[in-house]
Formats: sequence, C-alpha cells, structure tokens
Amino acid sequence: MTKLDEIMEVLTQEISGFTNSIAKLEELSEKLKNLKLETDTSRLESRINDFLRWQRSSVESYENRMEEVLKTIEKSRWAPKWENALLYIAISFNAMAFAYLGYYFINYELKVRDSIKMAREEGHGNARDYFREHPIILKDFEKWSKKRDSIPNRE
Repeated sequence: MTKLDEIMEVLTQEISGFTNSIAKLEELSEKLKNLKLETDTSRLESRINDFLRWQRSSVESYENRMEEVLKTIEKSRWAPKWENALLYIAISFNAMAFAYLGYYFINYELKVRDSIKMAREEGHGNARDYFREHPIILKDFEKWSKKRDSIPNRE
C-alpha cells in the first residue's frame, strides 16, 4: 500500500500544481482582457509619407529627363533642312537633264534615219541617172547581181 499512497501523493501534488497553473492562467487572462493597447501609427505614416515624397520627386525627375530627351530628338534630324532642299534641287536638275538628253537622242536618231533615207533616195536617183547614161555598165551590173544572187553565201 505504500506504493499506492506514494502514487496518490504524487497525483495530489500534480492536481494541486495543475490548479495553481489554471489559477495563474485565469489571472493572466483577466489582465490581458483589462489591458488596453494604444496603437501608434505615426512612425508608419511618416515613413509612408517620406516614400511618397521620394516617389513623386523621382517621377518628376524622370518626366523632366524624358522632356529633355524628346526635345533633343526633335532638334536632331537625320539631315538639316538646307541639305534636304539641296538634295531636292539636285534631283530636279538630274531629272531635267535626263529628260532633255532623252529627248535630244530620240530626235537625233530620227534625224539620222531621215538622213539615211534621203541619202538612199539620192543615191538611187544618182545610180539610175548614171545607169541611163551608161547602158553597158547597167548590163554588166545586172549580170553581176544575177551571178551574185545565184551563188549561196559562204560566210
């Protein structure tokens, strides 16, 4: 029985310790219920305000830089205006020169054809007159041309 008494004694001590712990917990719970916490957000608000100010200044700085870049891009062109005007003038002169040369050479070819036609007609007229004056030569020429037409070209 001594063992049973010892076990009972240990159990009693445990139960009394447990009740003491529960009492302490109830006391602490009561203190927590009565405890009033005041939240202070002023530090957090000041940090948020600082961040927002910094962000605004960064955005303004970015916008200013972008405006400067856009102005610089607008000012810089691939070619200045006077170069563009000079280029257009040069292209116009070239177009006019090519048009004139084309017109000139087309007319030149027509003049050459007309000259050749007139020379042939004049040459044929002179040959007819010559052959009328020299009938013997005309006969020899006719023989020669028949002989030439009958022989195939060996070229």
